[in-house]
Amino acid sequence: MSELLDFLGTAERAAETAVEAIRAGLGRERAISGKGDRDFATDLDYAAEDAVREFLARETPDIPLLGEERGRTGDEDSHYEWVLDPIDGTINFAHGSPMFGVSLALTRNGMPVVGVVQAPMSEERFSAALGHGAALNKQPLAETGPIELSSAVVALGDFAVGPDADRRNQRRLVVLQKLVPKVQRIRMLGTAALDLCWLAAGRLDGVWHDRINLWDVAAGTVIAREAGLLVTDMDGVDYGLGAVSVVAAGPGIHRALLDEITARG
Repeated sequence: MSELLDFLGTAERAAETAVEAIRAGLGRERAISGKGDRDFATDLDYAAEDAVREFLARETPDIPLLGEERGRTGDEDSHYEWVLDPIDGTINFAHGSPMFGVSLALTRNGMPVVGVVQAPMSEERFSAALGHGAALNKQPLAETGPIELSSAVVALGDFAVGPDADRRNQRRLVVLQKLVPKVQRIRMLGTAALDLCWLAAGRLDGVWHDRINLWDVAAGTVIAREAGLLVTDMDGVDYGLGAVSVVAAGPGIHRALLDEITARG
């Protein structure tokens, strides 16, 4: 069996420990920790991350881990690294929305090669390993999407908060003015990990995030690619080490979507 499939099994079990921690805390009053302008983490973000850290420290002690809430720990010389967002879609989660998920990826030399995204409320597990395809609850995913931009449902990332938000949001509005007449619909789900998984499942046809963190999209990137989709940054380069944006779609519309997003004027 491929080493990556072994790692995929480990990732699936690790994600389940996070889901168990989240479910154990549902229905209780949430503790909130501020992280910046209108951004925060809940006590369950930390509990889920700690559960995964404990599990992976036992199962793969030589592989470091980058987590959204507690940062990077472990051997920085390793070619592999786990990348975790314990609750992708924290704002949704804190408001009682089911649109959130646990996102865990394994990168090799900075490139995502294993991904698991588990959505507890819908009981869906998206998973993939490089060269071995993608699956939703063990059923294969293979999606190419539409060939015309006018048939595409495109998901965008949240509007910016924090420093430089006004400039970034103004640019977003300019792009939206161009996109809205050319696509079928625009959506904003509030969870980048599920954006990419829904793309892989055919529920969306395109995804654009103009600024994104690795832990938000590393797992979803593997899943979307293994389902047959293209995942690049806004320069059209395959998403990976150092990338800070994501444009993802099927081969039939990826270039057209990228051109609309990046065109000046």
